[in-house]
Amino acid sequence: MTITYPRQLPDYRLQEGTIRLEEGVTYAGSGRNRGPVMNRTRTIEPAWRGRFGTIILERNPKMIWSAWGKSLKGGMKTFVAWDIERPTPIAYPDAAAPEDIESGWNGTATVTSLGLSGALGLSGLPANYQLKAGDRIGLRQTTRYGYYEVLEDVTANGSGVVTVTVTPFLHTTVFTTAAVAWLWRPVCLFVIDWQTWTEQTLVKPTPISFEANQTIEAV
Repeated sequence: MTITYPRQLPDYRLQEGTIRLEEGVTYAGSGRNRGPVMNRTRTIEPAWRGRFGTIILERNPKMIWSAWGKSLKGGMKTFVAWDIERPTPIAYPDAAAPEDIESGWNGTATVTSLGLSGALGLSGLPANYQLKAGDRIGLRQTTRYGYYEVLEDVTANGSGVVTVTVTPFLHTTVFTTAAVAWLWRPVCLFVIDWQTWTEQTLVKPTPISFEANQTIEAV
């Protein structure tokens, strides 16, 4: 079977699957007559970092994970993953599939606008669909992937149209209204930080853990 990229994780039987936003802001304090002054500087563009750790693995599943890690070629190839705490919309905890929210819905929406201030316009949602602060949204356009977090509670109108504020700011030079928004199991595109890969060979079963950095373009 041919390996295709970006790769999926071998499975989601994880102890940890966290996707956290790295804001890229540094702080420097200086003494002043009126007390300390904190100077804040954004040194890099905000981006997501993933931390992943498997459950304790027996020999055979460990070998699958080990081979999967090597297939990423030290970060030259990409993979996608979702945050295990936020794979599905917060407002619908009992939904096992998008169809449980509305019959025929596949968990995606059409992008109608992308604002410089992080305002994302969507249509094609279920009527009165609820977006909650903390929900994650993924954008995909050809081989490009974006990943964002909702900052406020909003509800779509009866036609399934809504505008929601997300962070980080939308990549308006990368994505257009041709992008598709994923609200069910949205994924972030990553390159692995191979120096963080931890894999032990012991007489007893052990886990595998690693970290990864967001990228936009799949390779």
